[in-house]
Amino acid sequence: MSIFDYFASKAADEQDRKSASPSPNKKLLSELDAAGEEVKAQYPNDSKLMDDFVKILKKAYKLRSKKAPDGTLPPTQAEAHFFLSNDRMRAYACLLPPENGGEGISLEEFLESMHYEGICYGILQEEIRQELGRGYFRIFPVARGEFPKAGEDGKVTELFQRRKNMHLEVQDESQVDFSQDVQLQPIRKGAVICLIRPSRAGADGMDVTGKTLPCPPGISVHIPQGENTAITRGGQALTASADGILYIEDDQFCIHAQKIIDGDLDQFQGMLQISGNLYIGGNVDGEVDIEASGDIVINGKVGQARVRSLNGTIRVQQGVYGTEGKTFISAARQVQSPVLEGAEVHAGISVITEVISNSTIYCHGIVYAMTGRGMITSSLIQAETSILCRRIGNLAGGRSRFSVGYPLHSAESWKRVKSELAEVEPTIKKLWAAITDLKKKGNRISDTEKSVLDQLMEQRNLYIERRDALTAEMKSLNKVLDKRTNGKIQCGQLFPVLEVQIGRLSEEITEAHENCNIHVGDNQIIFR
Repeated sequence: MSIFDYFASKAADEQDRKSASPSPNKKLLSELDAAGEEVKAQYPNDSKLMDDFVKILKKAYKLRSKKAPDGTLPPTQAEAHFFLSNDRMRAYACLLPPENGGEGISLEEFLESMHYEGICYGILQEEIRQELGRGYFRIFPVARGEFPKAGEDGKVTELFQRRKNMHLEVQDESQVDFSQDVQLQPIRKGAVICLIRPSRAGADGMDVTGKTLPCPPGISVHIPQGENTAITRGGQALTASADGILYIEDDQFCIHAQKIIDGDLDQFQGMLQISGNLYIGGNVDGEVDIEASGDIVINGKVGQARVRSLNGTIRVQQGVYGTEGKTFISAARQVQSPVLEGAEVHAGISVITEVISNSTIYCHGIVYAMTGRGMITSSLIQAETSILCRRIGNLAGGRSRFSVGYPLHSAESWKRVKSELAEVEPTIKKLWAAITDLKKKGNRISDTEKSVLDQLMEQRNLYIERRDALTAEMKSLNKVLDKRTNGKIQCGQLFPVLEVQIGRLSEEITEAHENCNIHVGDNQIIFR
């Protein structure tokens, strides 16, 4: 007995049973509902059509169940029913089982029925063969049309990213992701920027009924050719006509002619001076001295070296691992590096990093270490705005000194002036005492003593001038340091020892703290 006959026999046996379970017809019709839901989940765009198809199948099945005039149920062969999607790109089928000893349906008969229904293209013959062996009341796709293949438009394949801004500087320090490549794109003369493909004719499609679906024509292509680029290779490539930095402007690739050093730089004698931007593909070491008027990108590491950007930003992709007194980084705008170790760093706007260790940092803006480890340890940092990090210090101890909220070196200058005033005033008093003793001699003073008196008077006048200058400088510094500041030091975890100076106020922190917001309030340093 075939699986189809078994299925029909089982349905007949169910009709003979007298129980509270649903009638056989209702059970089989519910199978149609389930089959419809399964196909709708797979082809949601045909959901409405599938509901209509299920209704048609139910109606057809009920008509097959009508008795003959003599009250008998005649044999009924298995039937294949078909349905098309609205766009005629998919055809579905469902098999209704034979009844009362009727015959099943063969593959050849099934395909013949499809043919007479006008389904003649994209026949899924292998899938149909498998479905015929899986039983009845299943809805399955039997044909799939082919959409027209548009004539290929002329195409430009861009081999470089469209980066509009050639500058490294970022407005939001959190945007710097040291795991990603730098934004500047160095390029060599002759390198291919874009591949160009002319337009090509397409191919018509066809729905499952054999109707041709015309393809749209291809269109020409815009070639983004800008400054210092050329169309070569018989019109099939846009290439660089100069070494430099590639960028996009007005929807065109342009090249800013630029100095590029592909590998390491560690043997250069003297100072390497560049007008404009500089890109170094490797490491910088060997006490080399580099100066550029624009941005400097170092794709490797920096060791013992002096690197200065007179008007731009310095980005060290793999970190600065320097030696005290032999590693110097200075940028008019930003310094960006995942690690700053053993270096002296000067930045005009901000320092953006993940780790600062055993370094000296001078910054006219913010020192930011909030990504990665976000750690600052054993370092001297002066920042005119703030210092933001995740962690200060480590378990091994160490000492850091932070100064925030005021112009660079103003607190140091105040201490220096105060110390010098403390030395000048007693010296003036000592000189005055010696001068007074000599003046008391009156006419009895010798020529030698008179010469000494003149020298003492001259020294006293010089010290008085120095005192007056220091007093004026102190007054100016006091005005600066007395101004209210929003400078702050924020960190999630703090390990001692940390010396904090904000203006003339200072504090030595010798205990561990968490979630610190160190700032000035009520003329004192506050930790929260």
